[in-house]
Amino acid sequence: MKEGVNSKKGFIIVFRTVGYRLVDKNLVLEKLRGVLDPEIGRSIVDLKMVRDISASDGNVYVKIALTVAHCPLAKTLQADVENAVRKIEDVRSVKVETTTMSRKELEELKQQLQPGVRPSTPSKDGLGVGPGIERLGKRGIRSIIAVISGKGGVGKSFVTSMLASELKRSGYEVGVLDADLTGPSIAKVLGVAGKPYKSPGGGIVPLRTKTGIKVMSINLVLDDPSTPVVWRGPIVNSVIRQLYWDVDWGDLHYLLVDLPPGTSDAPLTVFQSLPLDGVIVVSSPQDLASMIVSKAVNMAKKMDVPILGLVENMSYLKCPGCGKTLNVFGEPKGENLASSLGLPFLGGIPLDPAIAKLSDQGKIEEYSNSIIGGIVNELRTRAAKQVEQLTQGLPIAWSIEP
Repeated sequence: MKEGVNSKKGFIIVFRTVGYRLVDKNLVLEKLRGVLDPEIGRSIVDLKMVRDISASDGNVYVKIALTVAHCPLAKTLQADVENAVRKIEDVRSVKVETTTMSRKELEELKQQLQPGVRPSTPSKDGLGVGPGIERLGKRGIRSIIAVISGKGGVGKSFVTSMLASELKRSGYEVGVLDADLTGPSIAKVLGVAGKPYKSPGGGIVPLRTKTGIKVMSINLVLDDPSTPVVWRGPIVNSVIRQLYWDVDWGDLHYLLVDLPPGTSDAPLTVFQSLPLDGVIVVSSPQDLASMIVSKAVNMAKKMDVPILGLVENMSYLKCPGCGKTLNVFGEPKGENLASSLGLPFLGGIPLDPAIAKLSDQGKIEEYSNSIIGGIVNELRTRAAKQVEQLTQGLPIAWSIEP
């Protein structure tokens, strides 16, 4: 509060003005240290994303440099910055603007994020998994199973959604994490739409399907599901970890993780970061698919991840008119392929026109057949044995049975 006297034409005028104390820019910077980039998961100050801070009469201006132009999570970052600054006393308003890092700056950031730059941080259970990588905990999830394939187009996401649907039908609590960031389809296939929200405890609440399957996918976070994900490796790695760890999955019997095809950064991150109980390999009768699936299998073996078995999708087509079996993609090879790789063969799923229709409608939970039911029964047995081996001698809070 300021007071003054102004004399003009014989009149004495007493004026008072209200002012705000100067906001310390260093205090603003300290508050921003607690803001994490939603893609990389590290402080925006440490990542040198804060480009400008100015303050005047309680009005604070902050400029942030994004790692990717038109970043789909830019609004989330802006909101986090604004909320952090508003906690400072005497702040009246906050304006946050964004720019984009140059190519040179991105290269420097990439070098900063390279594994080996930071020492390995051991997890709570003391399991280190390599430089800069931390094995995340399991919390209330009984069994975590990843679904992998050597190449795209073999129906891996369909197999994931069908296994989840059948497990849910059997009475289990099930979640699906869509880790295929560049080609996410789980939300569409399972008929889930809308935005996840934060629980009072701070965790992200996954969306649920009609039957109650919990789902988290990058498409549910993007403002526009058609926005391409053009993130670099370190960003992809961080997002996958966040989609798992920052989500409040609650108590689950099974969490199925749908991985992108191949042996890229995304599968490697899941193998290193998530406490997997096993993987399921999906193939198809084509020679090319059979040849490439061995790469995914060898990757899982190299990472010491147990392989629960192989599923052959689109194994054959049963003619709806005459009932004759047609080998559309060649003779089924699943059983022989599994044997040559030293894997259990879980079964072959036939082609069915109803699958494509129900997938497009988001009603895949309505589909079922005895073959998928048999695969799920075998999966339950193998997953239960795997969990027992990994937890031998440890107290189990709740049973695998629903």
